Amino acid sequence: MSAAGVFTTDDHALLVEAFLTESSEILSSIETLLLQLESAPNDHELLNEIFRGAHTLKGGAACLQFDELTAFAHGVEERLEKLRDGETRVTAEVISQLLADVDVLRTLASAAAPRAKTARAETLRVSVAKLDRMLNLTGEIAIARGHVRQLTSADERVLDALRELDRLSIDLQDLVMNARLVPLGPALEPMQRVVRDLAASLEKDAVLVIETNDVEVDMTVIQHMKDPLTHMLRNAVDHGIESPEARMALGKDPGGSIRISAVRESGAIVIRISDDGAGIDADLLDRIFEPGFTTTTEVTDVSGRGVGMDVVRRNVEALRGTIDVESVRGHGTTITIRLPLTLTVIEGFAVGAAGETYVLPIEAVVECTTLPGDAASDVCGVLNIRGDVVPFVRLRGLFKAGESTTSRENVVVVQQGESRAGIVVDELHGSWETVMKPLGGLLRGAPGIAGSSILGDGRVALVLDVREVIRLASENQLTVGSWQSAAAISSSLIRTNTPSVFNPPTPSPHNSTAANR
Repeated sequence: MSAAGVFTTDDHALLVEAFLTESSEILSSIETLLLQLESAPNDHELLNEIFRGAHTLKGGAACLQFDELTAFAHGVEERLEKLRDGETRVTAEVISQLLADVDVLRTLASAAAPRAKTARAETLRVSVAKLDRMLNLTGEIAIARGHVRQLTSADERVLDALRELDRLSIDLQDLVMNARLVPLGPALEPMQRVVRDLAASLEKDAVLVIETNDVEVDMTVIQHMKDPLTHMLRNAVDHGIESPEARMALGKDPGGSIRISAVRESGAIVIRISDDGAGIDADLLDRIFEPGFTTTTEVTDVSGRGVGMDVVRRNVEALRGTIDVESVRGHGTTITIRLPLTLTVIEGFAVGAAGETYVLPIEAVVECTTLPGDAASDVCGVLNIRGDVVPFVRLRGLFKAGESTTSRENVVVVQQGESRAGIVVDELHGSWETVMKPLGGLLRGAPGIAGSSILGDGRVALVLDVREVIRLASENQLTVGSWQSAAAISSSLIRTNTPSVFNPPTPSPHNSTAANR
């Protein structure tokens, strides 16, 4: 504002920018509240909150002389006032009209700051490629820092400077990591509208429940998973949820339920999409991911073209993830997607076997103990740990790493969900933070490896895929000859410059348990 109290062009642009940000938040909130109101039509507090949002939006538009937006918002406000006074009842048709009004308000709001001079913003869009490079550089700084520490003298001044460098480097690493993380919940909220509108068009009743527990994910996960998740939700409504009449005939609630949950589990993000619908026939499960496959005989706007779950699987695999499906006929389907925390700092537990270093996600470590002297010397076997039979696997045998470097072996007991296994190692190095790098296609034949990291002396440490190691140990299906040696893997990674980003590998067949719809 100028000294005379008149708004300058820059001032007006800043006000418009602030209004657009606020209006976007208000409209997203109104949309969510309307969906809640449809399920609770007598909740007057919900209705009052929706009315307050519309009133705030109208007031802001009026102050900036956005006449068309102001007039339309006033009309929405009047419709809401009739609902508050009881002149109009809350019905599905009324909610549909109000949701359509929200779409119009969004369009009008976005078309209201075009001739205003663009103000210097306090936020900046940064490409994912630049953030990837920044994260790689922080990892390389950490590597160089460790190498310098090994070479430095015992001069206390030098050590003080290194400690300060450590602190600054860790702060920078954390800052870059946090810049890449976005909350998953808000990104999924628009899908409630997708489920609601599709169900209405199919004359079905379905509600989407989102449970993300404040989980944050790398922005690339949001980018790659938005379309696959939308497709799976549409499948759940179209193929899974039955009509209200069919559900009541089966003794079910006439309204179907679809649930998205997300948790962090052993260094991975696990996303589950479940419904309480009709389920999938067992004989169809193995065909779901086939290109061109569809379970419907009629082509509609929603389905029947055979384009879908094969694309979903490719998107998941592009993130080095896995997809599994469980279904009970008549009771529903659950799709589980597991995505690794690639290119991220993980709290790891370092162990040694035959001179090589490996890292386990520390959240998977249950306990450490000494291997009994009478334990089998094979690659695989079983242990008795306080009365529980636990399968184990020797890392040095698994990766053909050579002979043990110690006379006493240790067991690290790890757990994934309800499954446990022991990993037999020579040495326990303890916990540390490490930047985990994704692996490329050259390691396609090395199961059990989730990523890699570089030690202070320049050597490669392999980050283990705990879930896969437990599975192989439990099923005792190890074919040791098919596993690459740790030394060969390490040398390959060093030759290909581990700090850079590798292209995602194609998962092995057992990582793609079919199915979909």
